[in-house]
Amino acid sequence: MIVALTGTPGTGKTTVARILEKKYRVIYLKDFKDTRVYYDEARDTYVVDIDMLREKIEHMELEGDVIIEGHYSHEMPVDMAIVLRCHPDELKRRLARRGYRDIKIMENVEAEAMGIIAEECLAKFPEEKVFEIDTSILTPEQVADAVNRIISGEGEEYRRRISYMGEILKWY
Repeated sequence: MIVALTGTPGTGKTTVARILEKKYRVIYLKDFKDTRVYYDEARDTYVVDIDMLREKIEHMELEGDVIIEGHYSHEMPVDMAIVLRCHPDELKRRLARRGYRDIKIMENVEAEAMGIIAEECLAKFPEEKVFEIDTSILTPEQVADAVNRIISGEGEEYRRRISYMGEILKWY
């Protein structure tokens, strides 16, 4: 089974994926540097050719349970999506600790509050193939355990939908 481990930057994808490497093959999309088209100074991010990246993943030999990690991993040829979510206040703290610029922090916090990646997954996959884990107060090991439960078919509680939309009202 090919699993997308996706979510807004700062939700814990890479940290959790490193733990999951003990059990699964993990493919990190950020390692495909040749799919970067250019660096967007205004948004402080690389723009990636998603079609080229998808083609590279499609041509890989993927056997057994494989996790594809990255905030656009749900755009790859995968069987299910696990979306890591984080309360906007905690996400803001995490991104600030990483040194993100204020404009980049707000872009990501707003995307998380609106549930952009979760909605993209729900539009692409059947509802029973989309799982959400709130990483706001869990340790990375607890999140990795939840991912293991989902992959093994025991994570039904992670099908519930997480909403932070109410947080947006506090900003205005």
